[in-house]
Amino acid sequence: MGKEDNILKKAGTDNPFSVPDHYFEDFSRNLMAKLPEKEPLPLPEEPTLWQRVKPWIYMAAMFCGIMLSVRVFVGEPQKEEIPHINVADAENIPDEDWEIIIDRIMMDDYTIYQYLTDANFDPNN
Repeated sequence: MGKEDNILKKAGTDNPFSVPDHYFEDFSRNLMAKLPEKEPLPLPEEPTLWQRVKPWIYMAAMFCGIMLSVRVFVGEPQKEEIPHINVADAENIPDEDWEIIIDRIMMDDYTIYQYLTDANFDPNN
């Protein structure tokens, strides 16, 4: 600590840097005087119809390309046939399989009730 105290006594604690008097009062005026004159910017031209529509057309083409590429790589969806069940066949189906059949056909309770209470439904056929 002794050496640092000696250095501070020799050099002093005053700030050696200073700003000239009234420097910041005229700073902005002097800076603006040194800058070159700017030419005014020209007014922007009105965009044409094609320039306004072009991004939308590009975006539509992009989505069409994505749909086409997905269709090519994935293929068309396969339609699943729902089997028709006769009354005679229904008597041979175990009760455990009925839940699978109903879920597959996606019939709710109300639709099954309508089907069973229909006037044309004959359980003996």
